[in-house]
Amino acid sequence: MTAPSMSSFVGTQHRHLIPGRCSNAAGLFRKSLSAQTSQRSIAQRHKGRNVVSAKASSTSKVTKAKEPSPQAENPTLAATAEEPAETPGRVDSGILEGGVSVALLDKAKDVEETGISSPEDYWTPLRPPPSTGEYKDQYGALSPVPQHDGTECLKTDDTLWTHAEHFKYRWNVYKTIRQQIDENEGGMDKFTQGYKYYGLNRGELDGKVGIWYREWAPGARAVALVGEFNNWDPQAEHWASRNNFGVWQLFLPDTAEGVGAIPHRTKIKTRLETAYGEWVERIPAWITWATQEWNEIQFNGVYYNPSKKGKPGELPAADTSYTFRYPRPDRPRALRIYECHIGMSSEEPRVNSYLDFRMTMLPRIRKLGYNAIQIMALQEHAYYGSFGYHVTNFFAASSRFGTPDELKALVDEAHRLGLVVLIDIVHSHASKNTNDGINMFDGTDSMYFHGGSRGYHWMWDSRCFNYGNWETLRFLLSNARWWVDEYKFDGFRFDGVTSMMYHHHGLQMAFTGNYDEYFGMATDVEAVVYLMLMNTMIHDYFPTAITIGEDVSGMPTFCRPIAEGGVGFDYRLQMAIADKWIEILGKYRDQDWDMGNIIHTLTNRRYAEPCVGYAESHDQALVGDKTIAFWLMDKDMYDAMSLDKPSSVVDRGIALHKMIRLITLTLGGDSYLNFMGNEFGHPEWIDFPRGDSYDNSTGAFVPGNGGSLDKCRRRWDLADAEHLKYKFMQSFDRAMNHLDKAFGFVSSSHQFISRKDENDKVVVCERGDLVFVFNFHPTKSYKDYGVGCKNAGSYKLMLSSDEDSFGGFENLSKKYNTEFASSEADYDGRPHNIQVYAPSRTVGVYGPAEWGDPEADQHTWGIPGLGIKDRGPNFAY
Repeated sequence: MTAPSMSSFVGTQHRHLIPGRCSNAAGLFRKSLSAQTSQRSIAQRHKGRNVVSAKASSTSKVTKAKEPSPQAENPTLAATAEEPAETPGRVDSGILEGGVSVALLDKAKDVEETGISSPEDYWTPLRPPPSTGEYKDQYGALSPVPQHDGTECLKTDDTLWTHAEHFKYRWNVYKTIRQQIDENEGGMDKFTQGYKYYGLNRGELDGKVGIWYREWAPGARAVALVGEFNNWDPQAEHWASRNNFGVWQLFLPDTAEGVGAIPHRTKIKTRLETAYGEWVERIPAWITWATQEWNEIQFNGVYYNPSKKGKPGELPAADTSYTFRYPRPDRPRALRIYECHIGMSSEEPRVNSYLDFRMTMLPRIRKLGYNAIQIMALQEHAYYGSFGYHVTNFFAASSRFGTPDELKALVDEAHRLGLVVLIDIVHSHASKNTNDGINMFDGTDSMYFHGGSRGYHWMWDSRCFNYGNWETLRFLLSNARWWVDEYKFDGFRFDGVTSMMYHHHGLQMAFTGNYDEYFGMATDVEAVVYLMLMNTMIHDYFPTAITIGEDVSGMPTFCRPIAEGGVGFDYRLQMAIADKWIEILGKYRDQDWDMGNIIHTLTNRRYAEPCVGYAESHDQALVGDKTIAFWLMDKDMYDAMSLDKPSSVVDRGIALHKMIRLITLTLGGDSYLNFMGNEFGHPEWIDFPRGDSYDNSTGAFVPGNGGSLDKCRRRWDLADAEHLKYKFMQSFDRAMNHLDKAFGFVSSSHQFISRKDENDKVVVCERGDLVFVFNFHPTKSYKDYGVGCKNAGSYKLMLSSDEDSFGGFENLSKKYNTEFASSEADYDGRPHNIQVYAPSRTVGVYGPAEWGDPEADQHTWGIPGLGIKDRGPNFAY
């Protein structure tokens, strides 16, 4: 289907309501209304709105609200259009003068009576430090291998029994490796702490204290440690000896005065002779910090070992290590993840730092109502433009953003704010960079990786790990534990898991759901077993840890527990949803949107295998793609986002942006993710600084951007500007997050779609105790619209995308304080029903009337646009 022009997308928000009802035998027929697009100014567009939703039907009971008179202009919107810098106090006065009954509360009195001065303190209280001052993890115990044949996980899906032999084989491999680790490595605990043995560590030899350096390099003929400490000229004591397993080691004792042989924060490298007689220098594979000088191309390893221990929670100095103060947050019932990148988080065109992110971004994320952050690009990567996915130094926190201890300070502060911190970890492949990374470390191509073509990922131009190699298992399992143990990360988003689990890496493969695609010769069982081992180790030793896998294939049992024989992830990323939204926005006119197809994509997930849903992530924000906001508003985002510049394209865009995100949050999974900046419709794309290059898969020339950082930042000034419309999308995102805090609907097991009407373009669904009414129709609004519901009783509007706070027109607003009494008549397969007004391109969320409060956002702790009493019935972070 040919993509329509932008003008064909333009519809209108319905603004004029016509009194009257049309009934069928059940008295529940709806009446459609339409309106023409207006090109008046913002103030004019809000004149003549005869809002009658407060008296919608005989089954709706009106309380407290006073209706605006017909044709009355809302002075608040008019004043906002004329004076973008309007103060909150004057806005409140304008609402009162417009005849709307809204209590103007004394906020100073709120603070005096409650001690709460901000919504964040009320909705996300700060976590107290432990009485001991320093936080230390309490490790769990490793669970024994269950004595079954690996088919326990098939009990949730009887159709999998056709492939029971595959599950038995997989389980046997898992059990065998567990047994071998116990017999040969002293147990899983020791095996997964390889970083305490390999690399550079303080230790003793013959009663002398000093530095041990150990490296597995089986193909090397000779190995020495060089650096600034020996002026890059190895002496006799700087050469390592080799054992029978290919491990090289040397010991450097402290001086008589107790001074270490290698000063803190000095450069080091491994100099070795390969099996082919070539002398090369490598960064130690287990290095914990690597830096690049401004005038150099290559990175250097850095010996990082501060001599002093800082006080708990104290920002680190150059020679001081950071001491954690705050405990890990409790595991949330549902994750609301803010996906972020440290370097591009600045408003300015520069590479941002850990400490600046800690100071400016963490409070912002807390304010928006997210309870988790997922940080990208933390493992060191020589090429900034890889977005962190071509890792060169797996144990090193990226030095572009600061020191390892500054990263620890960031994590600890996030914990103080109640935020779970996840790291986007890459174990699916590695950079092929031999100068800075681990590729061909000892001169062979099969050290940590598969040799030959199997060890090369042609699409990503990178190396593929050999998960059946014993030292690769030690390296990767220890790496996963390192980030959780050393930095106190609360878990992972595992990148590229589909590529790991199949020999074809998921490339040029369309998964149809046929089980032969998942359990056959194409499956890399060694990789799947590695993931099982990783999940066992992380979940047992760190009981609150969370693991999320990026799997596009939909492999069955991916999110079933290890104890059943599953792969053991807590969540799968629901990647098809974002692709579906881009497909819809790029191919179809608004009136051609298929409600059934949308709902199918949102809800198409395996039973009892939790998913993280998202409307868009960093993938859609990269250069070459377009965000949802850009698909919706395109060039109008450049010149029509000011409040005094009317645009039907922007009106449509903001309305659908809100609806797309809320329906994804509601139906898309058991948790939710958003990439930083997308919550307010960040304009343009992400483009990392880069030079000219060629596409690895096609060979096509790709022009660079001259190394510019201009598009590698986030324009927070746009979201915070009172005179721009970006604030509306940001405010709605904040409100819907807090709606989940109050009701916990995202984690609720109750989900029911009672209506997906192709003619009306309406979706009605239940999640938890809430009822959602989405009207995607571009021109039609519906009066007395029948809505089925599970629970009897009265309902009130908890959230409406049509609120003034969200750039709406207030045709559907909590301020009217309408109470909807349910009728005991079956409707759309539900035992009860209410009748509501559903304006075009809006979503209304209805909940138990006793929890509705139209004046809730007037308190100091209120969230603009959210009409929930106190913190709702099911409050949680």
